[in-house]
Amino acid sequence: MDLTIPEFKHTASLTLKGKQDFIDGLGCTIIDNKIIHFPKKKVKGSGYFIELSSDVSVLIVDLTLNEPMRLTRMPSEEDFWIVYYDMSDNLNKHFIDNIKHKTGYRSKLGFAIIDSRLQSSYVSAVGERAYSLRLYIRKTYIKNYFHGAVLEKDFKNIFDNKKREMFYYGHIDSRSKVELHNLKQQSMSDSNYEFLLKSTAFKLFGYFLERLKIDMSNTGLFLEKDLIAIMKTQEFLLSNLLAPFPGVKILSEIANMSISKYRILYENVFGMSAVSFFKKEKLELAAKLLKSGEFKTISDIAFELGYHKTAYFSSLYKKHYGDIPSSVFKSKTW
Repeated sequence: MDLTIPEFKHTASLTLKGKQDFIDGLGCTIIDNKIIHFPKKKVKGSGYFIELSSDVSVLIVDLTLNEPMRLTRMPSEEDFWIVYYDMSDNLNKHFIDNIKHKTGYRSKLGFAIIDSRLQSSYVSAVGERAYSLRLYIRKTYIKNYFHGAVLEKDFKNIFDNKKREMFYYGHIDSRSKVELHNLKQQSMSDSNYEFLLKSTAFKLFGYFLERLKIDMSNTGLFLEKDLIAIMKTQEFLLSNLLAPFPGVKILSEIANMSISKYRILYENVFGMSAVSFFKKEKLELAAKLLKSGEFKTISDIAFELGYHKTAYFSSLYKKHYGDIPSSVFKSKTW
């Protein structure tokens, strides 16, 4: 973590009153006890906070930093989960226990669950729009949705007061992403914005409960070491796009886990298999190379990317983009 970036410490809460240190510390103004306007000198943008019930609250943050700032949320005495959905235009950095996680629409990890008793820091790039929604959900309220064997088998440690240091990162599911995208297009000053926000929040909460009951009960919540291992293989893939796909066996060895466990965890985090991710990223790189004007022929690009047959490369490209490589190719001129 870059400790040279000025740090602003604050607490999170299920109530607006519990966020007073955040509001006062940044010099925000509050309208109708729900709209938060940030000081223009430091931050451009607004926030919107609603208590949906005594157990669930929602906060929208839509801002652009005018100067570097590290927003550090301090541990809370309130026992709740913070469920993050990051739809920022850029890549943001989220630090938990000094471990960096990339979040935002362009990252593969825009969804997170973080225990309120864990400290975390959020860093966004100056001049870039940061947009996120946070659900604050009391843990005892979530517990009401799980009973018997499911709770005891899969979620026992999560609700154990002696084991509070839980966090989870993953992809935003498609239904939630659609709801968030639609909300992102709306202005907080619109007369119907509160209705839209409440509607979106309740839908996200429902999808979240489904995800807990189905996806996570099948795979288990990630241990920190497993998440770090998965991310290590992700970096390996991105660093070797010019080579053939290394194979799941090699990736699982890098992650120091069985092939079956690696496949399950990878797909749960990124929403696709490792080979699908690799193909997608390789073809996105191909599109950039085709438009770069740095190659004489399409065959040169295919060879650069590790494809021995240009026709095969062209078929993969067309299947992915719906058009042939020559439609965007810019030849190198001498």
